Order: sequence, then C-alpha cells, then structure tokens
Amino acid sequence: MTNREFLSTLRPRDTSPPGAQENWYTIAAVALAAAGAGPDVTILYQLATEDTSLSEEKHIQRRLKEAILKTSILYGVPRSLQALLPLFATLREEQIDHYGPRTEALANGETDADRQRRAREYFDTLWTPAAAQANRDKNFEYQPDLYLLNLEKIYELWISEDTILSPVETQMCNLAALVCGGSPVQAMWHARGVVRHGGTKEQIAFAQAIALAVAVEYGCRIGAVVPVEEIPFGDVAPH
Repeated sequence: MTNREFLSTLRPRDTSPPGAQENWYTIAAVALAAAGAGPDVTILYQLATEDTSLSEEKHIQRRLKEAILKTSILYGVPRSLQALLPLFATLREEQIDHYGPRTEALANGETDADRQRRAREYFDTLWTPAAAQANRDKNFEYQPDLYLLNLEKIYELWISEDTILSPVETQMCNLAALVCGGSPVQAMWHARGVVRHGGTKEQIAFAQAIALAVAVEYGCRIGAVVPVEEIPFGDVAPH
C-alpha cells in the first residue's frame, strides 16, 4: 500500500461523528507531524482538496495549517516545519491562504487581559477549576518559568485561540498528536478534555482511531494508550 493509499483510508465514509468530514484531515495532519512523517502532509492535503474549488481549498488549508501550528507545542517546531514547509513549496501564490487570527487580533487591539481570560477559561474547562488551579500552583512552585510557558503563553496565544478550530476540534488534534508523540498519559488528559469542552466520546474514538492507524503505519512507539471506554471522565484530580 502506498502512502497515498493509506492516507485515503483515513477519510470517513459518512458524517459520523458530527464534523468528521471537517476534522479527519486536521487530525491526520497532526498525527503525521508528530510521527515524524511531516512530508506526507502534502499528500494528505492533495487528497483533502481533490475536486474542490479554490475557496474550499483555502478553507481546508487554513484549518490544516492551524492544526499543525497549534500542536507544534506538543511535538516540537522542527517537526511542524517538516510538515508545513514541503506543503508551502507546492502552493502557487493564488492558492495561499494568508490569514493569521492571532496576528489580526493583536493588530485589532486584543489585550493581554483578553488573552489571559480566554486561556484561564480554557484550562479551567480542561481540568475543572480546582484541579486547574492546583496545576498552576504546582508548576509555579517548582519552576515559575515552566508555569509562564506552559500555563500562560501556550494557552493564551495558541491553544485557546478558537477562530479557526473550536476547543473540541483542538482537543481532538491534541490527543492525536500526543498519541503519535508517545505521550499516552497526556493524550488521555486531552481526550477527556474533548468531553469537558462539549464534545462526545464518539469524537474521541474517531480521533484515537486515526492517530493509532498513523502510529501503526509509521512505526511510532506509543505506549499504553487508554481506550475511550476506559478513560476516567469523573476524575478531577490534578496532574
């Protein structure tokens, strides 16, 4: 089976779960990037944009680029560039979607307070408010700069930005990237976050299935991934 043939098997045949047709390629893209197979994102993009109009292609491109940008904090900037730069090299000028929600928001006067509030709400929802605050306090106690990076800047500027990808879509991408990046515990945290942000167990299973398929195909060492039916959704303990 060629890489193109494999990637085509990831495309859902129907619309279940809700949003499947919009999310399969973002989930697959971040799984590929995390797996160190970034150059194959170009093949994935060609599959996802086949027989689409230019405006539809740019919509797909915008979502795919955002997914890789967001999850680059989970598996590293170099791997994100391994995915993005080959894709960029295939785009003609008229195909480029030149939009950056963070750049635009800053230019339009978004304040530090706006970003801090959004990030706090996102992280509180992911963990529940009490556990989220315990995590903040622990990070700050042991390494203040870890707190500054992980719980402020990353969530303020990247994870909580929802203009392109909703929180549920972001969490689906996060869990897929963490599965293929060999971080099963953290993948479980973010899988749980799908439901806490208003998604469903079916959406978790959908994202897990794509990530696991990519992991097997590309030989990732993934550890003990917790299947959706075994995730402790009622656990509100901090990490």
